[in-house]
Parts: sequence; C-alpha cells; structure tokens
Amino acid sequence: MNRYILNIVVWLMFSAIIMSCSETPIGQTPTNSTPPSKLEHVKVTPTNGGAYVTYSLPDEEDIAYVKCKFEYNGKKRTVRSSVYQNSLIVDGIGSVVPVDLTLTLVNNSEVESDTVQRTFIPLEPPMDAILKSFTVEPAFGGVKVTWENPAKAMSGISFLAANDNGVLELQDIVYSSLPTGEKYIRGFNTDPRRFALSIVDKYENESDTAFFDRTPLYEVKLDKSLFGTVYLDGEDTGIRGTGRTLDKIWDDVSDNDDAIWHSSDDFSVEPQRFSVNLGQTTQLTRIVVWNRIGDYNYSQHNMRKFDIWGIDELQWERTDPRYATNEWKNDWHLLAECEIIKPSGSAMGTNTPEDIAAAISGFEFEFDQSAPKVKYIRFEVHETWGKTLTLHVAEISVFGDDRP
Repeated sequence: MNRYILNIVVWLMFSAIIMSCSETPIGQTPTNSTPPSKLEHVKVTPTNGGAYVTYSLPDEEDIAYVKCKFEYNGKKRTVRSSVYQNSLIVDGIGSVVPVDLTLTLVNNSEVESDTVQRTFIPLEPPMDAILKSFTVEPAFGGVKVTWENPAKAMSGISFLAANDNGVLELQDIVYSSLPTGEKYIRGFNTDPRRFALSIVDKYENESDTAFFDRTPLYEVKLDKSLFGTVYLDGEDTGIRGTGRTLDKIWDDVSDNDDAIWHSSDDFSVEPQRFSVNLGQTTQLTRIVVWNRIGDYNYSQHNMRKFDIWGIDELQWERTDPRYATNEWKNDWHLLAECEIIKPSGSAMGTNTPEDIAAAISGFEFEFDQSAPKVKYIRFEVHETWGKTLTLHVAEISVFGDDRP
C-alpha cells in the first residue's frame, strides 16, 4: 500500500472515531410511549372564583408538565404547570357552582398519565365582592362611586346613568385591579336620577347590575372667558417657550403640548405660587387639574403636592412683598390640600394604561364647603414629580355654585 492510500485510510479511521465520540444525537429523538405515573395527594382548596390545587409528583425523569382541564359556562379551559412546582391555580369561574377538574401528568413525548378527577365549589367570584362593596353618594353634578377589590382581580366596571328621559346610558368604563377605587359620574342637574353599575372580568364573566337612585348636588362649570392673570408678588411672570403663558391653563385645551404654561427656568423660588382671577365671586365646589401629558406623565415639572387658597377681594396691591411670604395666608382661605396619586404606584418612568387614562382624564379635587365665596385662587406648589422648582400645567377647570 503506498503512502497516499495509507494516509486516506488513516484519515477515514480518524474521522470515524471523532463521529463515534460526538455527543450530538443523529436522527429523530426517540419517543417514550410509556405513560408516566399519575399524580398523587391531589388537594383542591376553593378560592374566590377558582381553586388552588396541590399535588405530589412521582419520582420519575421523563415528565414534562401537569395538565388540568375543566369546563365552565360552555367554555373548555386548560391550565398547565411546570414540573418544578407542585401546585397550579384555577380561576375565571363567575358563579358558585360545582366544577369538575381532570388532572394528568405529561411526559416529553406528550404521553399522558392516568387521570385524577376532582370536583370543587369555588367561593364567590371576585366581581361579586366588588358589586357588594359599591357605595354611591350624591356629589356635585352627579355621584361619587367607591368600591373594594379584595382579590385585586382585573375587572371592567361599567358606569351608567339615566338621561332626562329615564333611559340608562353608558357614561364610562374603568378597568382596574387595585384593591380600592373611586369614580365620579358628573354632568347632571339636580333632578333625582337612576345610576347603575355592572362588572365584567377578563374571562368575560358578567355580574348582575346594581341600581341606585340618587339626587346630584347643584354646580356649574365656571366661564373661563372671565378668567384672567393676577401675578402677585413672588410669582413667576416669565415663560419658557413661545406662547406658553399662564393663560394657556384656561384655554380648554389639555392635550396639546403647545397649549401649556411652562414657567421660566431661572425662577427658583420655593414654594412656587401662581394665581388666577376667576372674574366672578362664587362658592367653589371643585377643580380639575390636567398636568402635561405624553412623555411627561408623573415626571419632571408636573405638580404632585399643592394647596389651593381663595379670597373674594385682594387686601393689598399685587406688588406687595407680603405675597412672597406666608403673611397673605392670614386673609386667604385654604380650599383644598391636594396630592396627585398615580393609580399603579409604579416607579417614575413606568406608566400603566390605568395611569395614562387617569392623567388624560385630569385630577379632581373638591373644595372645602365651609369656605366663603371667592374670586381669586392661588396655588402653592410644595412638590413636583421631579422635585424641581420649575412648573408646567396644561389646564384647569373650576366648578361652583353660582346661585345668589
């Protein structure tokens, strides 16, 4: 055998040795048609709208996951759980009825074990607890609705109100998983009126409808064409950006970044104050404040903690230096101590759909009804979201009782 042929033979033998030592499988992975052993010690604990299921896994290697099947309201559902845990959660059951569970253990070849059957009756669904917790109180121009959600279940709450012909109409839908909530339904006169509430969960289970007959309190939205600037001593008279003057906060535009007030950067007075001449002396009921939205939600120069004061007539000239101290408070009336609450409570820069919806709707604060009628209001800002000494505000709407 010559050297050339010998080299080829040696190379082929060497290649065969390498291939035989490789750990990479060749061809289709073998299947295992032998079913795993069934689950043991299966225990079902009813929960609100579902159950907490625990079990023991057999001491076997070829197991992939646990499968739990059940049917509710004509819909079949499957819950899967990793073999790295010994429990699973069944939820989405909208009534207190018996539910049959079928549990199997599945191996890596999708072969299932013998079944384990269990039947349980869930506790009342989370939306029933919400429905029972509703309180509806008369409020200015409508009603105030509060509720509790102890299971923190994501729920859609529909708010309805009768029109002047007595026909119920949808006013709003709020989606929330927070443990408590409140919502004002406004825009009505003082005629007795029916309000209604219903709930749907993420599995499209619907609650009954709750009805409430209430009489709204009187109020009107103040005419913004009468509003004007005041600029008391110690307040920023400058602006940042073209046209972003103080009067932009009563132009009835809350979602345009060019229609905001932005104070100047070089005015670093603490606390920041600004005032508005309402142009009418009124018993004020509430105010809605819109911060700058978009990328600025719950951040930067948006107001977070502030007080609102009021007075019927100015006691001193606008340039009086006492306005830059606390002495002016001896004559003014504290109308509201305000804090804008982020619904999700998440860190700055992280906003949930619920947070964004709240910012777009505006933040509402009711005024102290023991205070007298006022013509001027003054904001004293104690904290912005970015803890800055600059402010930007998009819009305010003020409401009150204009009756003599």
